[in-house]
Amino acid sequence: MRKREITGLGSFQFMAMTRRGLFYGFLTLYLLEVLKRSFTEAILAIALPMLANSLTQTFIWGPLSDKLRVRRLLIVIGETIAGIAYIFLSPTVWSIYTGLNPIQAKTLYAITIIVGLTLLESFWSMSNVGWSALIADMTEPAERGTIMGQLNSIGAIGRIIGVFAGGLLYDFPTKAQGFPILFYISSTIMFTSAITLLITIGEPKKLISRRGEPTIQIEEEFPLKHLFYWFLISLFFISASSASVMQLLSYYVRIALLATSFDISLIRNAASIANLIANPIIGILADKKGRKPVLLIGFATAILVPILYTLPRSVFGMVLVSAVAGVIMAIRLTVSYTFVAELIPEEQRGKYFGQYNMISTLSFGVTPIIISGIFTDYLTKTFLEKGYVLEQAQILAITNTFYVAAFLAGIGFLIFCKMIFTSKLQK
Repeated sequence: MRKREITGLGSFQFMAMTRRGLFYGFLTLYLLEVLKRSFTEAILAIALPMLANSLTQTFIWGPLSDKLRVRRLLIVIGETIAGIAYIFLSPTVWSIYTGLNPIQAKTLYAITIIVGLTLLESFWSMSNVGWSALIADMTEPAERGTIMGQLNSIGAIGRIIGVFAGGLLYDFPTKAQGFPILFYISSTIMFTSAITLLITIGEPKKLISRRGEPTIQIEEEFPLKHLFYWFLISLFFISASSASVMQLLSYYVRIALLATSFDISLIRNAASIANLIANPIIGILADKKGRKPVLLIGFATAILVPILYTLPRSVFGMVLVSAVAGVIMAIRLTVSYTFVAELIPEEQRGKYFGQYNMISTLSFGVTPIIISGIFTDYLTKTFLEKGYVLEQAQILAITNTFYVAAFLAGIGFLIFCKMIFTSKLQK
């Protein structure tokens, strides 16, 4: 791959992850503390767009991309649509074309955000699938892993910068007053990334040649299939635990520790930085000691993390817990991937990795609606009926939700233990 193309891909990845860290890190906080929405409504603003993105990638834009053989065009169209949509969804512009003040019409604006982002992600997902296919089209198999590793590292740095920037801007000049700015910066980043891609990357004219490779007959079954599905079940509970905590964490530290938006960015980025540092170390450790021991330690620690989040009485304490969570994230993402790769036959990786990826969508898109949303709202109402003031009721409700998240992780850990100790699977 040419240097210009690598620079273009790296620049796009950096901007994409910066934008995600900048905006989505503070969306739930705005819905809860400014628009006074329920936990369920706030979680829907994250979960429904994620589900829409996943479904449209799978059933619409992926097949269309293969049929028309367009990659770059889908990315540019997707980023442009998103850039325009963000402007129209921003509080200031929304008030202009509706004639309403978002603060006075909280319910209507919240519905606009939820529905608008869900529809937007249905189109924006063409950019996601185009990006994945573009990299595959432009890289040789021998260089693909190296380039993806470089792009992921660049993206991680971009996300960290985005979260820090969002933390500085969200409370500027006063509490939550900077949220509209995040829409405009995100929109500008999308337009810039689309232009960058147009300038630096051409539409691939043909696939990387694979002539000479043997045709493999794919069988429906493979020997370790039952272990694969047991592992997916355990991973679902571990991931659901993490998702249920992360959806509520920003608001929890806001009301429990009176954290500023910059404090929140420090807490969230502690996990990202720890993940970035731990990834290569965890990978080497798993190669030397085996996947199962590392996963056992990681999944066991995942039970403790939700409980640890309820203990600190300072931002610094939360930063330390978040760093531990970042290491667990590295184990969950990196070692789980390699563990699954060793279970699945090479000729069936496309099919079964699709199922593996779907676990992320279900655990992060569906479970939080039930646990972080509906269940937390129920607990809040219960504590209010007992005479607690709103913020005390919410703190107690979120604390108990974190305990439930620990229980979910415990189920995942036990399933994994049963799987490895009752099987003859070797490292």
